Amino acid sequence: MGASVAETRAYIDERVGVSDAGTRRHFDVVGESLRSEIRVAPSIEKMNGRIGEQTGRGDGLEGRVLRLEARVLSLEDDRKPRRPRRQR
Repeated sequence: MGASVAETRAYIDERVGVSDAGTRRHFDVVGESLRSEIRVAPSIEKMNGRIGEQTGRGDGLEGRVLRLEARVLSLEDDRKPRRPRRQR
């Protein structure tokens, strides 16, 4: 029975060691992935901020263009008709 207990203990120690190595490797991979995401996060935030700025600028420009179009149409409506050109 003594040999059986020693064999069982050796087997369990070996299995736990393999399990620990697998678990260790898994957490190393997870840790590296998190490090990559943490490095990228500030860049994504900056990019989102710039996209927001550009969207705001685009909206402002669109409003200006619409107002200019309205003014041009208003001016064209108030303008006297052009005299026809002389034909040569």
